[in-house]
Amino acid sequence: MKINNLGLLSVACVLLALFSLKYYFDSKVNSAPGKTENAIVSSVSKTMQANGSSTSNIILPDSDVDVDVNYPVSLSYKSKEGIYALRKKYVQKSIFNIQNYQPSDEVFGQIVSGKPWYSLEICKDINTKLAKVEGASEEARFLVNPTMLVAIEYPFLWSDTDNSEFCNSSVNQLIPTRISYSKSKNEITVNYAKLPFSANEPYFYDFNGVNANDLGYKYVYVDLSKSTFKPRFTNSSNNVSTRVQEFQNFIHLGSSCRHEGGCNNGSPRQPNLEFNMNQGEGRGEIYIKLWRTKPASEKQEADITEKIVIES
Repeated sequence: MKINNLGLLSVACVLLALFSLKYYFDSKVNSAPGKTENAIVSSVSKTMQANGSSTSNIILPDSDVDVDVNYPVSLSYKSKEGIYALRKKYVQKSIFNIQNYQPSDEVFGQIVSGKPWYSLEICKDINTKLAKVEGASEEARFLVNPTMLVAIEYPFLWSDTDNSEFCNSSVNQLIPTRISYSKSKNEITVNYAKLPFSANEPYFYDFNGVNANDLGYKYVYVDLSKSTFKPRFTNSSNNVSTRVQEFQNFIHLGSSCRHEGGCNNGSPRQPNLEFNMNQGEGRGEIYIKLWRTKPASEKQEADITEKIVIES
């Protein structure tokens, strides 16, 4: 009997030990660290579902950065997949640290594979009236320089003139001389050597927001109170300096190049972003505020700012 009692006591001790271990591990699994981890996963999942965008969690540099200014490449006749891969490559080299970035379908989704793109050479063939499509592509200025959220361009770029000085001027390509980012100001600076001007040729400019639209900074306002260069907007009552505007820029297959089957090109025209100037006016700074969601007013603090510097 003593042996049996000892055996029963041993079994009871083993069962008690096993029960204690189970209680210990159950309490660890259901303790605060485990619940916190689950809450974080849930929170991240909800954020991703709510935003539905690869650019919703942009991480900006924690120091000042000088960014490479990349010269445009040729996009003519490339596949859409190849152009997307090129875009991803340059976004990863920009100030925008975006995990699993994908080009926005709203901006780039209408690109058609195997089609020509407008060239940087701004004059059409004087005889055929066809736009030039060989060499570096005009829209590539934006695709390979994502940090330049807002760029200056010509909305009426392709002229029928045979003025060789006008047609072949590198200034007319409007490629920046420098792009940088200030952490303390949360501000991008884009420098241009000059804005070209000719009394004999029409010069109208606009603010192009292909990059801003793709990277989620859709809303824009030009603060003239902080600008030393004052653009003369073509729409004096409704423009980007009178109220917050929304970038509409995208790329699609259009027919304006007059090539059979069309060319990939930027669209649409946005008169509220267009401006011009008189000779001698094109020097100074333009201060631009950008938001990811529509602000209550232009006075609201920007999500990021951009300063365009026209050097001479």
